[in-house]
Amino acid sequence: MKKIILALLVTLPLLGVAQKIKVKKGIVSFDGTDVAKVDDDVRNNYKFSTLKGEKAFDVVFKGMSANNLEGFQWLELTSADGKVTEIPYEVLMTSFSVTKLIIKLLSEKYELITMNGIDMAKVDEFFAVEREVLSDKYAKAVVSAKADEAERQATVGRYNPFVKDDGTILFGGSTGTKIAGRAYYSDNTYTVKDLDGITIGTAKGCSTCTDVDAKTYTDEEFKFDYGSSTMMTGRFSRSFAQIFVEELLGRGYELQHEAKAYKARLHDERVKIAKENSVNLYGVDGYVQEEDGTKYSGTVYAIFEKLEIDPTKQQSDYAEMNSIDKFGKFVSIKYLNEKNRERTKKFAAKQNVMFCAMDNGEEKCFMGLKTKGNALKKLSNAASFGFDNSYFYEIVYQNGNHKVLSKPGEEGTYVLKFSTKDEGFMIDTRSNDKVSEKLAKYISECDALSKDIEEGEFDLSNLENLKQIINEYCKS
Repeated sequence: MKKIILALLVTLPLLGVAQKIKVKKGIVSFDGTDVAKVDDDVRNNYKFSTLKGEKAFDVVFKGMSANNLEGFQWLELTSADGKVTEIPYEVLMTSFSVTKLIIKLLSEKYELITMNGIDMAKVDEFFAVEREVLSDKYAKAVVSAKADEAERQATVGRYNPFVKDDGTILFGGSTGTKIAGRAYYSDNTYTVKDLDGITIGTAKGCSTCTDVDAKTYTDEEFKFDYGSSTMMTGRFSRSFAQIFVEELLGRGYELQHEAKAYKARLHDERVKIAKENSVNLYGVDGYVQEEDGTKYSGTVYAIFEKLEIDPTKQQSDYAEMNSIDKFGKFVSIKYLNEKNRERTKKFAAKQNVMFCAMDNGEEKCFMGLKTKGNALKKLSNAASFGFDNSYFYEIVYQNGNHKVLSKPGEEGTYVLKFSTKDEGFMIDTRSNDKVSEKLAKYISECDALSKDIEEGEFDLSNLENLKQIINEYCKS
């Protein structure tokens, strides 16, 4: 227990105003004023009474250890009439006297002892409160920790690891022939690597340390302590490497090729999550319809944005990853031809095709078209696409053959498509005045609507306003 108490002295902050507590011949004083009596002749037992000698309550300091580095401490308090309650043991000041530490806790946090003595009204209130039974809670934690340790030891026993003098890690004991990895030592740090050269864990200590800080490739951090056997000696220690390998195996790190497989699974899971969070369509039911009406039904793939991680393998050849501006420009579909054979066709937005696909139970439709009003995009395409400014846009509203579309993955970017125009007009993040001026000229054939837009009657960042423009287009 002493070791854990000292750690608490270092780590817990000081609370409240410093108050000098003194205990002499059983008399407790605060800043020179006598306030109570305490009998601490029996180890870990503290009997408190008033200055007149009236019994107030008893305190028993209790603790149990789960292992060398983890322990629990609490106080069991019993009132004069036999009521029992438990509270966590907290260190609120720097002192090597457990008696003073307990007095500080009862005084500052629970206000049982004040400058005026023991407050019996507060004592009654204190014992009337229902509290968690810490002894049961900690006992369960210790049982669980010991069960975990037994399971770890059983795991280690199955592998029966042995670390040779050169750091080679064998499974099957000292005569084993199955190599699982290797242990290295440098600058007070032991490193364990598997057969793929992946660092499974590191353990750092010092020549006077009695515990070691360890970290694994999964970012798990833990300490372990076996007394003098964990001390760093400035050179490779087979016995310490043995201890560290057993700690890793006991925590489920299997060495050999396990880390590579784990990282592959982790990557796959990250790709899965990234796909779920993206606006891309990966192998969903749908169809593609060409300009002449030819229709292909099957499985649709459309990549509108780059994932946060590299999902090249999962996207196969459906994603165009060489240039960021290829996103949203292509759609692929797997379908069965008239001979019932699987085929794949790829279409570009500039081919004026449209497609529909299921996305989370909802059918969404997209059309490929060129747009006006986005000169910067045209410039970015100049080198590799010959000023091709066609993209697939989602149809979010339609009135007859007039449409409001949005650009997947770019919130607030809309396109107005009028049936009388070959190109769409992009509404992007430019100022409302600038976009309004351009749009008014674009639909100048609609005098009244064009004038209203030019005079700023529409906030073009508002989707409902864009729908209204579609509805009023060239209507008297």
